Amino acid sequence: MKKINLLLIIIPFLFTGCYDRAPIERTSITVGIGQDLADNETLSASFEFLVFQQGDLTSKEVITTTGKSIFEMYNKRLLITKRRHLPGTIRLLIISEKRAKFGIEDIIDVFLRDQERELNTTVVVSKQKTEEILNLKSKDATTMSEEIEDLARSSFEANFTQRDTNIKDFFNMYFQDGRRIMIPYIEKYKDTVKISGIAVFEKDKMLLVIPEEDAKYVNLLRNDNSKGYLSFPKETSKSFDLFCSSRRKVKVDIEDDKVNYTIHVLIYASIKEENSDEFDELSKEQVEELQTKYSNKLKEQLEEVIKKYQSNYGIDIYDLQKYALAKLGKDKADEVEKQFQNSNINVEVKIKFLSTGRLFR
Repeated sequence: MKKINLLLIIIPFLFTGCYDRAPIERTSITVGIGQDLADNETLSASFEFLVFQQGDLTSKEVITTTGKSIFEMYNKRLLITKRRHLPGTIRLLIISEKRAKFGIEDIIDVFLRDQERELNTTVVVSKQKTEEILNLKSKDATTMSEEIEDLARSSFEANFTQRDTNIKDFFNMYFQDGRRIMIPYIEKYKDTVKISGIAVFEKDKMLLVIPEEDAKYVNLLRNDNSKGYLSFPKETSKSFDLFCSSRRKVKVDIEDDKVNYTIHVLIYASIKEENSDEFDELSKEQVEELQTKYSNKLKEQLEEVIKKYQSNYGIDIYDLQKYALAKLGKDKADEVEKQFQNSNINVEVKIKFLSTGRLFR
């Protein structure tokens, strides 16, 4: 009787275990998708995928298709590769600057609606065409998609870069009141890529790129719990360099129906380079003087960046309006946005040295 029961358990697996399954040599894993424009009316998509070969060998291929919709291009890709596609494996979504300015509402809709889409996919905007980027030879990974994903996710260790770079964060920035999409902007650098700024959107269209020289300060004003280096040039062509961990809080006050914002930036820093003429020890009083001096210098730099983008563009690139709406209510969203250009934005900076290195008494 036990043998009969055992056979009844085993038989279904013998007939169904590998039914309709393709051998691994007949499958491909899409690791990255690039969305672009072929012309003003035709979309373009580049697919980077891994192809399994015999043994443990894999190869990378990039295929580009065109069409009027995302799934028309996807269908053409399947006809070209002739391999079974494994869903939910996309590591990177890269959108060209041209496509981002054209509009990405359809991309947002597809990733939100299609349940096979991976929500942890990293999202970036590229200066060059996505096909050109994906066809680069990767240096530290199997594919360019993996390499760019690693670049975006590890970059928060420098330049106070944002951590929210995946599709879920993308949705939050797009759908939450008082926020806008801001994601890493990459470009070719020699024979690889680098993060060279921040792509800023107005609803579903890219509006501007914050360049690398300003991105550090925008990140400080916008992001909480971030890391990076600050360098303060001296008159003697030497510099004062700090490695910093930053904390950021926002306070909102309403006065005479006008919204006022105060950004508090607290920085815990370690002195990495002081470049004095002599290697003198730093006393407690000198440390306090340096903290005050460079807190004031950083405050001036942040105020310049605030003035530049508030007066030139009149948009919130500091993620402030959500705090005003939390206080006033979502029904005030249009009013808060309309008066943002004339709102007062104050910044308070405090740098606190956790370590001055070995030169301390």
